[in-house]
Amino acid sequence: MISSPSNNGFSQQLDAIRQRIAVIRDRVLSQSNLSLSSEIHEEFQSALNVLESAQTVIQQAETSLDVAQLRASVREKEILLREIHHRVKNNLQVVSSLLDLQAMRTQDPTVQTILRNNQSRIRSIALVHERLSQSSQITRINLGEYIQSLTAILVRIYAIEPNRITFRTEIQGEIELSSNRAVPVGLILNELVSNALKHGLAGEFGEITVSLRITDAQITLIVSDSGERFPTDLDLMSPRSLGFQLINSLVQQIDGILTVSRIPNTMIAVRFSANDLQES
Repeated sequence: MISSPSNNGFSQQLDAIRQRIAVIRDRVLSQSNLSLSSEIHEEFQSALNVLESAQTVIQQAETSLDVAQLRASVREKEILLREIHHRVKNNLQVVSSLLDLQAMRTQDPTVQTILRNNQSRIRSIALVHERLSQSSQITRINLGEYIQSLTAILVRIYAIEPNRITFRTEIQGEIELSSNRAVPVGLILNELVSNALKHGLAGEFGEITVSLRITDAQITLIVSDSGERFPTDLDLMSPRSLGFQLINSLVQQIDGILTVSRIPNTMIAVRFSANDLQES
């Protein structure tokens, strides 16, 4: 009897099948002996078993090939997606540079402020794509690292003088977010820092602190400043300023909660779930 074929002895066993079938053929032709029927049955059954095992080996090889092809396809798509993120980042940086040039060409403080605000918003989005193009995970970014990088960019965009305003970041815990949630979080941070600079510390010495922590699957982003206290008559649900209208809209996108504390310093907090929201 012929044993089931292995990868190494597959061709040898197939050759043995052919040889045995040839012997059986010759014996059947030379004599008509009924005692051969049992032997013929066993030999053919053995041949069928070998062929069945061979078929299994072939199917496994095809499956392995399919898996290899799928992995190669995934790698190609990852490379393509990284390239897309990289190109989007580059395009957004071009737009940011154009806004910067326009801001330097105008002498109108109001226009400069508008251009700088939009420049910082675009840079916060561009930074997400930059992080994704460099991250080992092409769909998620480390929120703490992103916030530290973004605050450094905001310091440059708003030309914050280190001898006048101290900028601090406090990051607690490892937090990762999908890109579709990191973008609104970055824009929220941009608006809160911009608000602290324009209103809380307008022309004054002071400190701005950005803190991020996670507790019981809840992420809390806090921006506080040591400047003038937040207006007591500001209605967070129906704000008049464009900045807080945008903040409210972005907080709703991440299903978060916005709160303000005025004692001892102005502190604005955004709390939202660490778990990714289900897309509808």
